[in-house]
Amino acid sequence: MKTKKERIFYYDVLRAFAIIAVIICHVDHFFGPLTTPTQVIAQMTFHDIGDIGVPIFLMISGALLLNREYPSLEKFLKRRFARIIYPFIFWIILILGQLYYHGYNSKFIWNVFIGEPSITWYFWILIGIYLFIPVLNSFIKDYKIKGAEYFLAVWLFTMILKTFNAYPLWHYFNLDMFASFIGYPVLGYWLVNKDFKLDDKKLCIIGLIILIISLAVFVYLGYTKVSLIRYENLPNMFMGVGLFLFIMCLDRLNKFNTIKDNFIGKTIMSLSICSYGMYFSHVIVVKELSYHNPGSNLLFPAMFVLIVFLSWLLPYVLSKIPYVKTFSGV
Repeated sequence: MKTKKERIFYYDVLRAFAIIAVIICHVDHFFGPLTTPTQVIAQMTFHDIGDIGVPIFLMISGALLLNREYPSLEKFLKRRFARIIYPFIFWIILILGQLYYHGYNSKFIWNVFIGEPSITWYFWILIGIYLFIPVLNSFIKDYKIKGAEYFLAVWLFTMILKTFNAYPLWHYFNLDMFASFIGYPVLGYWLVNKDFKLDDKKLCIIGLIILIISLAVFVYLGYTKVSLIRYENLPNMFMGVGLFLFIMCLDRLNKFNTIKDNFIGKTIMSLSICSYGMYFSHVIVVKELSYHNPGSNLLFPAMFVLIVFLSWLLPYVLSKIPYVKTFSGV
């Protein structure tokens, strides 16, 4: 369902959840000492919810960008890259400047730039995905849902192998063109456009069940020290599927109508609009607050809310400054 600004509200809900989930992944050190198994499992569950963020972002991208008519390849690439590169340049200067100020060496700073010990890896993933989207879009335009299902079938095969650390089966059986993050945009397109032959209420319940079960499996595997390739495993993928289905069907059932125009709805929309800027700004916020870390389980909720708020406030304020909005990520 669309708002008066032609925004698809459940995409805003998913995007807002996704950016909060990404922040969740980077605040573990704000917890206090974990002294009981219950505390460890609670912390792991909280962290593992964060791993839904990146798949959701990519699934939304696929739902919005695939099976579309674009004026030209040049215009598509120019628009997409302008939206991600200018903010990246702006924020990476601030991030690296902060690290330099705190005395980090040049090798560490370079590794942050290329995404080794830092969330900037997602930017480089986006570069690769956007370069391939025009190719994938032409394929989906020709073959529609059947084409998406063909692609997803091969991608699922690679995900199964990666989940069990068996990819590739042998050296020359290379399926990299189907593997890794590129499957998530196709999955997002498929979920939005597939006729499931079930009513939205049933799909909503199924989505919630998939989410809960896959999250429980993900937490259990982590607790038992089973090693998984991050984001490229079946529990992680099904968490994304479950949440996407659940939120999409809630919207189709008009469950968000009562909040769309009130403070909650406006907050969700603002988080969604600021999400790309928040993706970078939270690195600065988390780093700075880490020097004032109370290390308390009781204070953690307040610290987390403060981190989310400041991560939103930075790009929001910058977006209001003339000539800076282009670089703010808003």
